[in-house]
Amino acid sequence: MARFIFKLQRALDRRLQIEEEKRAVFARIDAMRVKLEEGLRTRQAEIQQSREAWRGGMVGAIDPVALRQHANAGLGLFRKAQRTVIELSGLDRGLQAARAAMVSAAQDRRALEILRESRFAEFKGTEDRKERDQLDEFGADLAERRRQEEQR
Repeated sequence: MARFIFKLQRALDRRLQIEEEKRAVFARIDAMRVKLEEGLRTRQAEIQQSREAWRGGMVGAIDPVALRQHANAGLGLFRKAQRTVIELSGLDRGLQAARAAMVSAAQDRRALEILRESRFAEFKGTEDRKERDQLDEFGADLAERRRQEEQR
């Protein structure tokens, strides 16, 4: 039986490779997003702990210098959190673009896979038809031989 050879196999392999590359880019950006989100949660927890510590220390006389230092430290934490949010929003655009590129690459690959499947089905149909024709021919030859032997 003949062997199926897809003439565009190299193109399909290349598209699969491109899809894997796009998937890797998406994964890297997503890992950065997860890291930034974790950093933002950490900063929010630090801000909350700082507020709770300051509220706990507001018993009795209030030191204006310590209050100013605490306010400045709180603003620093808040700025870091804002910077992280800005980085996350920029990263989100990159993540969306990477996702779109990954989906596009998957669609391109799948289009060639569908073509390969249809070509294989055609090949299989042709091979099955050839095999049936050969079996029919063998059967006809066998029947002819039996008829000839019976006539003798």
